Amino acid sequence: MEENNALHSSKMLSCPVCAALHIPQEGNLKNGVFTGTCQSCGHFFKFRCNSSTKSSITITVNGKLYNVGSEYAGSSSLNTFLRDSRISMGTKYMCKEGGCGTCLVQAQLYEPITMESKSYAVNSCLVPLFSCDGWEITTIEGIDSTSDKAIPKRLAQYNGSQCGFCSPGQVMNMHALLDFHGGGVTKQMMEDATDAVICRCTGFRSILDTMKSYAEENNQHVPDIEDIRTKHCDRTGQICTGSCHRQSSLLALKDAQWFRPTTVDDLIKTIQDNKGKNYKMVFGNTGYGVYKELDPLNYSILIDLRGVTELYGIDFDSTIVLGSNLSLTQLYDVLYRGAGEPLYGHFKEMCKIISDVATTSVRNLASWAGNLMLKHKHPEFQSDIYTMLETVGAQLEIAVNGESKIIPISQFLSLDMTDNIIIAMILNSIPDSHHVRIYKVNKRNQSAHSDVNAGLNFNIDVDQNFLVKSKPTIVFGGISKTFVHATKTEEYLTGKALGDQNTLKGALSVLTQEVVPDDSDPVLTSAIFRKNVALGLFYRFVLDILGNKAGSVFRSGSVPLTRPLSSGKQSYDTIPIEWPLTQPMTKVEAINQASGRAVYINDIAGQPGECYAEFVLSTEANAKIQSIDPSEALKMPGVLKFIAAKDIPGVNNVAPAPAPAEEVLAVDKVEYFSQPIGIIVAENSTAANAAVSKVKVTYTDQQPPILTMEDAIQKKSIFPKVADELKVGDAEGAIAKSAVKVSGRIQCGNQYHMAMETQITICNPTEDGFEVFSSTQWVDRCQKSIAMVLGIPDSCISLSVRRLGGAYGSKISRNFVVAAGCALASNAVKRPVRLSLDFHVNMKMVGKRFPWMADYTVGLSSDGLLEGIKITYYTDCGINPTENSLAGVSIGMDNAYFCPNWHVIPIALKTNKAMNTACRSPGSCPTIFIMESIMEHCAKILGKDPTDFKVQNLYKKGQLTPVKMPLTYCNIRELTSQLIQSTDYENRKQMVASFNQANRWKKKGLSVVPMKFGIGWTGGNYTALVAIHGFDGSVSISHGGIESGQGINTKVIQVCASTLGIPMDVIKVKPTDSLSTANSTTTGGSITSELCSNAVLQCCQALNKRIAPVKQKMPGKPWKDIIFQCFSENIDLSERYWEAPNTQYTFAYNSYGVTLTEVTLDLLTGQHCIDRVDMLFDCGESMNPEIDIGQCEGAFVMGLGYFLHEEIKYDQNTGEQLTDGTWEYKVPLAKDIPVDFRINLLKNAPNPIGILRAKACGEPPLCMSCSALFAIKHAIEAFRKDIGKDTYFALDAPATVERVQLACSSDTAQFVIE
Repeated sequence: MEENNALHSSKMLSCPVCAALHIPQEGNLKNGVFTGTCQSCGHFFKFRCNSSTKSSITITVNGKLYNVGSEYAGSSSLNTFLRDSRISMGTKYMCKEGGCGTCLVQAQLYEPITMESKSYAVNSCLVPLFSCDGWEITTIEGIDSTSDKAIPKRLAQYNGSQCGFCSPGQVMNMHALLDFHGGGVTKQMMEDATDAVICRCTGFRSILDTMKSYAEENNQHVPDIEDIRTKHCDRTGQICTGSCHRQSSLLALKDAQWFRPTTVDDLIKTIQDNKGKNYKMVFGNTGYGVYKELDPLNYSILIDLRGVTELYGIDFDSTIVLGSNLSLTQLYDVLYRGAGEPLYGHFKEMCKIISDVATTSVRNLASWAGNLMLKHKHPEFQSDIYTMLETVGAQLEIAVNGESKIIPISQFLSLDMTDNIIIAMILNSIPDSHHVRIYKVNKRNQSAHSDVNAGLNFNIDVDQNFLVKSKPTIVFGGISKTFVHATKTEEYLTGKALGDQNTLKGALSVLTQEVVPDDSDPVLTSAIFRKNVALGLFYRFVLDILGNKAGSVFRSGSVPLTRPLSSGKQSYDTIPIEWPLTQPMTKVEAINQASGRAVYINDIAGQPGECYAEFVLSTEANAKIQSIDPSEALKMPGVLKFIAAKDIPGVNNVAPAPAPAEEVLAVDKVEYFSQPIGIIVAENSTAANAAVSKVKVTYTDQQPPILTMEDAIQKKSIFPKVADELKVGDAEGAIAKSAVKVSGRIQCGNQYHMAMETQITICNPTEDGFEVFSSTQWVDRCQKSIAMVLGIPDSCISLSVRRLGGAYGSKISRNFVVAAGCALASNAVKRPVRLSLDFHVNMKMVGKRFPWMADYTVGLSSDGLLEGIKITYYTDCGINPTENSLAGVSIGMDNAYFCPNWHVIPIALKTNKAMNTACRSPGSCPTIFIMESIMEHCAKILGKDPTDFKVQNLYKKGQLTPVKMPLTYCNIRELTSQLIQSTDYENRKQMVASFNQANRWKKKGLSVVPMKFGIGWTGGNYTALVAIHGFDGSVSISHGGIESGQGINTKVIQVCASTLGIPMDVIKVKPTDSLSTANSTTTGGSITSELCSNAVLQCCQALNKRIAPVKQKMPGKPWKDIIFQCFSENIDLSERYWEAPNTQYTFAYNSYGVTLTEVTLDLLTGQHCIDRVDMLFDCGESMNPEIDIGQCEGAFVMGLGYFLHEEIKYDQNTGEQLTDGTWEYKVPLAKDIPVDFRINLLKNAPNPIGILRAKACGEPPLCMSCSALFAIKHAIEAFRKDIGKDTYFALDAPATVERVQLACSSDTAQFVIE
């Protein structure tokens, strides 16, 4: 019997006997009839399916068609598919929330203006795999990498790839943009697009130069409204949306259903059929990047909107109607074309705000309607799109219970959107008498959500003293969940003249009462900051409207900062006769990195039977563990094992003596939120992740966590005697006798390393131990940590590292727990195991840069010489003091200044945070900043120009440092003088003063920061092994350093090639491992490249001595023949050298540098633009100026992040880190770097005591980036002088937008118009 109605309208199959529901599967199809057997009662029946039901999709990747079905979970991402199938290992991931861009691929998506498919860069980590049915995807492996115009090749040639982890994302971002525009792009377009991919290494200048090299300034098609095709369908009479014949379908998977409606009617029906069920509508899935509950994993029914072509509609015929499926990128394109039309000039403002939403790749994926729905679901969401549409009075067409309804957007947030759909927006014309402005203030110049956004729409009669003719629109976002309109201020202003100061004063008074920001969310900027900004933006609008009516000094407040196109200049020496030494050349790995061929640890193919491990983390920061119950987790499918501290076969410690013990897993007490408590091992990562949350941990004796240095001091939470006091002369006595005394406090915070590759280890059991691949900077100690925990000899652990995707100190010791945990898991299940920390776990579980604070007293002579300094340094160690830099505080405490008397008191504080660790320039960076802050304070008290005061106190050649090192080769005075002259400093200072005098609300600042940076070799022990292969003369090198972007492999190859006299291309550097380079120390401290280069140099010189007799007998013969003869004569062609330097003083030598930074500051918002940076750095005789320039730029920009942007916040009650993702933690992007970025390596400056006359450069330039903070401080001082508050104030780091704005001490009394 044929049962035609067995298939419910919901597309689930119901048994006609017992009513059990089944997901229909294809099989036994004949003339549209399916057969099936009920899995509940056994009834055999037939049914007819009238719609398309599928169990798989097809997707084209790099021209090859793939069929994908239930072997992947219904919630899987495109990135998961590309990597798990090993189709594209060059496509990376880090954050899995669309914030880092390492996952970018190119997708052909429908473009409604041309009605064609066009190329877009998209975040493969966000794109749901099963939304890709019929898509064409191009990955890094599918593009040209060899021709002269190939993007990977050019990125490598421009030195745009250091660690290389982000390089494929950078390349695909460029490739998609060029492909979309057919190559016709401008430099500005390319620079604007760099918001999509984070780079922690390069400082972006080289990447920008690469991108802009493709610009064709004179070959541009100017988009126009006529490009929009308003073609009508012959059949329906409606606006054509590009397709009439696609059939709606259902994709039935084992764990989810994907509905694919192709018409609005089908979409409405699908929603009605699934009322009350757990469904989600999906377009770009970008909301998941903000709110994790929107993960498709949490839904059993997913409704894909992309196929509903009617929702791409663009109608300019009468009113403007724009469909809800337009992406933000497409919405921008449409509005940009219409902005020149009469009555639609406000589209320019809309375009500005759209272009500042998220990243280019997210805007390519996200629909404007999805952004509104995010705001609807989360009213606290700072939606720029909602503020924009509210400002221009947009209307929304919404399908409510299947019926079309048009509402003003002002009613949208209060409308129940359950089972309803946004169909379109309707934009009305706005007369020219209306003035529309939309503003946004955020933490970073690109890819950052608004702290506050604002939209203002006023109908003004300019001729009547700027009369507000009708009720204006004043909208603010970021104030609270419920605040939208400043209604009382709108009412107050109606009928009043903006040109009257009393009107402004009255409006500000009303607005001050009306804008009351919510301060309940600790991750947000402060309520007072958001209120200040809202008031300031209103004032900005008034100044803008008034134009020349406002006093000239105030007009600078009328517009936000604008950033010109950036550029960079570099100068250096090179000595051709010494090439390949001193030759500027591309990193040898760069092309492999940029083309996606470079293999990182997580790219290594898993062994058969590989399992996945995840840490179970504490949810308390200061408590005792009562019990751990993994029973529910162990019941979950795929879960194999739970490991607790009691299961460790060796010792629960990864820190070899004499360091204090560091537990792998907490035993009876947790001391910070997200401390590892246990390990789950499962068959796959999904099962492991899910099981972690099922482990039940019960706590007792919960205590309030100590999270700040001030709290630790108050509660005497101090590690005893971690470093000795330092006394030089009699500081107290000198200060007492000094004519001028200065005292103060300054501090600087945490910094997350943001290595794009998170901590990862792969552990494979072998017949005699374990083969381990781990993201470590210290192979020897990582090996030891694993052996200790397993209770086996070190020789049982074979550990190898080829490269790291960034490190900066985060992988010196912080991977030990990860490596040991992975080994524990592998040992427990006797199978290969992979443990890769999720980005958010990595941020919370792993320690960061040490925060520092200093209390100081300084004695000065009446003419400004330093006479005595007493400093108490506090550093926040977290729960363990092992890696603090207090013992080496002398590294940077004096910076470049001579003082005869010092008393330094180091205090290590214990807080309930993860154990902090080294971060690029761990001791010098904070102590140099502290010393520079002291110098700024002293100059202010003395009434001296800071630069003059600093120059007065600079070291002179031959003087002794506090650690008694004679500065025999000190050239800091010469460098400073050269920089001041070459940058026209004095004239620029006068220009800045003139600018500041003429402008109240924009100020400029200049700051000169000199630097002395000690380079210590003692303890820098590294092995090098050089092997010449007898048959062909090629060379293999193994050395104790680890390539992490600093170019160490390139430099050792240069040294080897130069010393042996052979081409570089026959030399290969092999992975660092625990056998060939045993006992080497960590890669770090800026010394590894030069010391490994010296070890290779010694090896090559020894080999040359052995080869010399044979070479002498074979004059003019090729290298290959000479080596084969040596081989034939049984000459040993391998040499090992143990580099173990021991210098007389604390430092082998000092690096010197000086930097001048110029900034412009917006006083109303706290935002800044770094106009220009001039750095003069003594790099000695650089082995490779191209690499060293890149290190200078990258270090400086990482420092900008530390001093200006990167703020870590904790929940003061629980201790949980709140800034644990790219949504809240903001490292610098391309538009945060200097507009004019000039790096100059000191010429003709060989280092007489350096290896091959060079100096280290990986860390020192970072310390000079505090010059940007002080330039901003000088701009604030100029404003405070204007308002009568010209007193000293400390500006702690990071000097965020919020901290800067609050330091200005402005208030509405200063908001005047003349």
